Amino acid sequence: MSLRGAKTWVEISRAAMEQNIAALRTFLKPESAFCAVIKANAYGCGMREAALIAARCGVDTFAIDSIDEAVGLRELLPKATIFILGVTVPERLADVVAIDVIQTVYNPETIVEISKYAHQHHRPARVSLKIETGLQRQGVGPRGLIALLDAVRAAGDSIVVEGVGSHFASSEEPTDPMTAYQMKHFAAAVQTVHDAGYTPRYIHIACSAAAMVDRESQGTMTRFGIALYGMWSSKNLKRHIVLGRQNIELHPVLSWKTRIAQIKDIPPGATIGYGGTHTANRPLRIAVLPVGYYDGYDRGLSNKGEVLIRGRRCPVLGIVCMNMMMVDVSAVPSAALDDVATLLGRDGMNAITAEDIAAIINTSHYEVVTRINPLLPRIIV
Repeated sequence: MSLRGAKTWVEISRAAMEQNIAALRTFLKPESAFCAVIKANAYGCGMREAALIAARCGVDTFAIDSIDEAVGLRELLPKATIFILGVTVPERLADVVAIDVIQTVYNPETIVEISKYAHQHHRPARVSLKIETGLQRQGVGPRGLIALLDAVRAAGDSIVVEGVGSHFASSEEPTDPMTAYQMKHFAAAVQTVHDAGYTPRYIHIACSAAAMVDRESQGTMTRFGIALYGMWSSKNLKRHIVLGRQNIELHPVLSWKTRIAQIKDIPPGATIGYGGTHTANRPLRIAVLPVGYYDGYDRGLSNKGEVLIRGRRCPVLGIVCMNMMMVDVSAVPSAALDDVATLLGRDGMNAITAEDIAAIINTSHYEVVTRINPLLPRIIV
């Protein structure tokens, strides 16, 4: 996509993502497939852009959240293996079968419904059984699994069990005993599935953090999400991995930029923004940037955040508006109309990370990047 006409945009580094894929592959057991998790618009990077880069690196297995994401990805990569990790409402299960993707299931009712569409399309519905191991999100426990398997058996050849999966609650904390607890219950569930006569191709519970810490968690498929985009799940995980393997490095993939729309001089005593929450205590030179909370730049960064202009840190002044915000460029006398301002990423010797922003607004870096408006152009650089 061209930058022509863009007032704010996201840049995706092909080289960084390729380096991350190569680094993460060093953790994988030979029998574990590399699954690129590109849900939530590829953690803000752009699903289409991330999928194309990953496919060029030989990745052919992907995980998304919804049927709508699956439809778009199937059009882009006709031969890819695609897992829908999230919920598909009953009336859209026909589309799941039609485009031949793997649906996560945990309710017998879903098996009954999707098998009807399998008969209509004259092809089996492919499913992955979701096991509850302690997160208390999606999934079935031991009793529920028996009922689910009974529904699969009753559906006959209209259902193919392609996978059995679960999700860790605390794998980003390497010493948390919860992970071992979940692994034990997941192994028991997989054995139950095998005892029922099913041999799923994809046994998957490991995410980025788990795969790095414990190869035995990987099964026959590993779902790489946050690490794929150059971010560590937690500081403790990074410390654990770096201390153990000095050669492993993740490279941030995403940068978020805008342009200076106006520069103006502000006298002492003037207030800035809605509610006048910032008062100039000296002559200021400010820049107006055409980006705001609608675009995903959190309002909690009002009077707290920073952007980079010509490599210098420029504080956010006043309340972040819906589509605009103001920053102090007094320390950048060369700043000019249409200069690039980096909201997230590196400019010269300085960088603003998703973790930096998350610390200011008291949230996670996952939320910072996934809330960048998906309508903004994504550019592969």
